[in-house]
Order: sequence, then structure tokens, then C-alpha cells
Amino acid sequence: MIPRAASITHQHILSVINTECQRLANRDVIRLLDAGCGDGVLLAYLHQALRQLRPEYVFDLYGFDVSDGGIQRQGFLDSARDTLSSVAPQEDWNRKLSLVATNECWSCEDGYYDIIVSNQVLEHVKNLDRFFKETNRSLREQGIGIHLFPLKNYLYESHLNLPFVHKIHSHDCLKSYIKLLSRMGLGKYLSHRRAHGVDLDVYAERHADYLHYYTNYVSYKQVMGWAKKHLLRASFRYTREFYGSKLRSMFRLTPRYRYRVDRYVILDLLAVIVLKYISSVTLVLEKRETYRTR
Repeated sequence: MIPRAASITHQHILSVINTECQRLANRDVIRLLDAGCGDGVLLAYLHQALRQLRPEYVFDLYGFDVSDGGIQRQGFLDSARDTLSSVAPQEDWNRKLSLVATNECWSCEDGYYDIIVSNQVLEHVKNLDRFFKETNRSLREQGIGIHLFPLKNYLYESHLNLPFVHKIHSHDCLKSYIKLLSRMGLGKYLSHRRAHGVDLDVYAERHADYLHYYTNYVSYKQVMGWAKKHLLRASFRYTREFYGSKLRSMFRLTPRYRYRVDRYVILDLLAVIVLKYISSVTLVLEKRETYRTR
């Protein structure tokens, strides 16, 4: 029985992995990396669910996060190891989970992974050019990347639950705007005040800094440019399935763990054009090339 996901994002990533596995022919062991693994909950879910969905494969799971990111609580990787040890005590999570500095190479040899995933991570990566470069280096030939994240187009910033805050670059304007909307009862300030007792000035200043220093929203065109530069195919297929999964959850329908492989390309394109304004998109990267001079 497939375990229940902690969130729709986790379930969706599982479904994309399950769908894309058939492209990884003749591989008995599939190495998977969670880039920005955080508390390890996604990795723990994938460990349990993939064994049920794809018993013909052995999944070898790894994760890393950044040591100087500034937004993770102290000791978060130890908590991730504890979480993963509770579901897979036979694995050496001290070796399989690692910390790297923002500008360091990922701790793996070239061409090590078959699949690289991330969940709501790319909007926090300061140097996405390096991220795409490391993706190409770390993937095996015909390997894939699966990344769920919002583009800069989306209207309602989900970390603060406020509209347009990520589009304001002046710190003074941003702080004032956060205060104005918070006074109107919008966003997370009231719940934050109940939990932490901070006043509105402190809250607005801290979260203006959070948006300025710890988020990096980029465009469709930028993503495609980095993919081409670092020799990766890029598409946003499965974006519409993410929203379909949200709707199925709302109506308490059974999750779909496998999506269509034969795509309706026009529908995929229209979905990205529209849905990038609402929430996250699903970026699929492929390290694969079929045209080369012999």
C-alpha cells in the first residue's frame, strides 16, 4: 500500500518519478538525489513509496542541503538523519546526507545520479547558473531532473501569503507594503504574532529581509537559457498534472501515481502559460542528446 504523502508536492514528485522511470532502461539500481533535502521527509516518503510502486528497481537515495543558506534551523540535518533512520535503519544516512557551502560543488563524482529532484528549492538558490552546471555534471547520460518551484510570474507569494511582495525591490517600499497588508489581516502576521509575540515593525522588516536575501524568483526564459547553456533538455511537462493532483485531493479522489507519457504538447504549453501565475511549475531536465556529428 502506498503511504500517504505529507503534501501534494511530495505526491506529485513521486508520480513524476514513477512515470519517468521507464525512460531509465536497463538500470537495476537507480541513484536519486534530493537537492535541498531539508528535514528529510520527502526522501523518507520516496523510500517507502517507490519500493511499492517500482519493486523491480533498487532505489539508492541521497540528499544534501547548504550549510550557509541562512533559513534552515540549526541541527536540521541531524533531524533528517533521525527521520530517515526511522524508516530505513539499514542505510548509512551519515554518508548519504551531506552539507555543502553555496559555492561548493556537490559532494559526488561526475555522472553519479540517475534522478535529481527538488521541492520548492529553486526559488531559494542564489546561483542557478551553478545549480544547472552541477546538475549536468552530477547526472548520468539520459538522467533526469525533476524540480517543483514557482517562477517569478506567480502573483501570490506563498512564503508570506501576500500578493506581489516578491516583485518589490525597494526595501523601504517592501517593508511598508508588508505592514499595510498585514494591518488589513492578510498574510501570516497574526498567526506569527500569536506564536512568537513579535510586533508588526519587527515582522515586516525581518520578512522584507527574507524576501530580499533568501529568495530568487526567475523567469521561464532564464530557466530555458541556463538549461541550454549547460546542455540539458528542458520542459515543463507535468505542470498541469500538479494542479490536477490538487483538485483530486480537494475532492478526496484516489491519487494518480502515473501520468501520461504521450503528451498533448499544446495543452502542456498552455498550462505553463496560465498556471505560472498561480503557483508552482514542474521543470523536467534531461541529460540526453541524439544529434551529434560522428
